[in-house]
Order: sequence, then C-alpha cells, then structure tokens
Amino acid sequence: MFSFFKGRKKKENSKNQQENSPIQSIDKLSNNIYTSLSLNLEGIKQRTGNSTDVVIRPVKIGQQPKVKTAIVYIKGMVDSQTVNDFLIEAMINNPALQEQIAQQELIEMIAENVVAVGGIKKLSEWDELFTELMSGNTIIFIDGISVALSVSTQGGERRSIQESTTNVAIRGSKEAFTESIDTNIAMVRRIINTPDLWIESMKIGKMTKTVVSIMYIDGIARNEIIEEVRKRLQRIDIDGVLESGFIEQLIEDQTNTTFPTIHHTERPDAVAGNLLEGRIAIFVNSFRADGPSLIY
Repeated sequence: MFSFFKGRKKKENSKNQQENSPIQSIDKLSNNIYTSLSLNLEGIKQRTGNSTDVVIRPVKIGQQPKVKTAIVYIKGMVDSQTVNDFLIEAMINNPALQEQIAQQELIEMIAENVVAVGGIKKLSEWDELFTELMSGNTIIFIDGISVALSVSTQGGERRSIQESTTNVAIRGSKEAFTESIDTNIAMVRRIINTPDLWIESMKIGKMTKTVVSIMYIDGIARNEIIEEVRKRLQRIDIDGVLESGFIEQLIEDQTNTTFPTIHHTERPDAVAGNLLEGRIAIFVNSFRADGPSLIY
C-alpha cells in the first residue's frame, strides 16, 4: 500500500511540473509564436508528438555571435532538393548573412536577399504556421524574433498524368485527372485560356483540412447558382474529406432521383465543355485519382 501511494504521489508531482512548465499545450497558450527559438522548437515537437517525419535542421548565421535559426519541414511532403539547395545551403553560404546584421533585420534579409524560392509568407500565429507546415511548406525560425517564415517547397512523390480508366476517350485528349488539385486545375486552364475562368478555394474538414475549389466561367455561370454552391460548401461541418464523394452527398438536394444533379468525370476536356455551358466544377484535393464534380 505504501509503495502504491508513493508512486502515485510522484506521478502527481510530475503532472504538476508539466502544468507549470513554460511549454504547455499550444492550444492552452496564446496563439502567438514565441521569441525564443528553443520554445518554438519545443512547441513544434509537442504539437506533433515528436513525430519522426518532422525534420528540424538547426542553422547558425551571421558573424560572432552567430544567430541561431532553424528550418522545419515534413519529410516526404517537400521537394528535398529545393530545401537543400535554395534554403539550407543559401542560408549557410550567402555572403549577405556573413556580415554583422541586426537581429530584427534578419527576417527581411532572408526573405528578400537569401531565399531563392517563390511564395514566402510571414507567420505570427501557431494555427497559421501548422497549416503551412502540414501543407508541405518549410518554416524558418530565428531566435529572438516572434515571426517565422513559410517558404513554398511543396513536392514529394506524385503520380504522373495518365489515361482515364473509367471515362475512355475515343476522340480528343487522353489525359485524366490525378490526385493533385493544382495539376487538375492547370489541365483545365490549358484548355480554357481566359482570365474569366475563376477559381475559389476553401478548406473543409476539421482534421484533414482538405482543399476544395470551385471553378466557373465568369459571365457564363449564373451568379445565384455560384452563391448557392459557395454557401453549401461553407456550411459543411465534418471531420474529414477524402474524395469528392463526401462533398456530393453533403450538398445535393435529392439523392433518389432519375435525373442526375451532379456529374462526375476524370477528363479535363469534359470539364471544360461543361464549364462553357455554364456549369460549376468542384475540385477536391484527394488521396486518390479523383476528378471534379459538376453542378448542373
């Protein structure tokens, strides 16, 4: 009995120490990024459960005393060559960072003169930071600054464009959509070369935060239908969206009907043809080859 309560007391003391620790759960603290690099890195480790695919690469830049920085990314979701050549190597060997630089000027210096990658974004909140990190971007922390940089380094292994297996084309293009929403949208843009082809994107799913985009041609699609589709998508409250079938079931009015209200296709030329007739396409960034759904 004595040893049981003794062990229990130790556990309670350990729990109290964790609660009083400066690194509590990020959800319980202010949403702002810390100025301390060590606290930021500890927060990353805690929030991701010390996941082995989260890579933290410390880097020291500037003259003595060197400023501590760190590069954080998720292995398999970034273009490794871009991270190594245009981020890590650039920060270590860039002559501009070998001079004496005020600590508060480092963010601007790195963003404007060092990183040779497009799509740089400043972050000051944890929620926004984790959204960028989980999207395949690389985060740069600088010790003493409560602002981080997000650099567009999305990459990893992806399947190339292939021929459709469900919508066989006798005439016309043989290309079919892939799992990447950016690739799918670009395939349609190559067919409809007009700035009137508009795209709106949002994230749906509390856990998956899946990117869902609606595509339509301004001036052809009816505004009231566009607004209705937009409202129905924004009303969706679900943990995860894995493919377009989830969206179809949540936005359509009638499921038991002879006449289809939503059409599904894997061919970009079929989407282009329907868009030119005033229909609206919904693209979902899915985990399998998935064409958009077309709203009639």
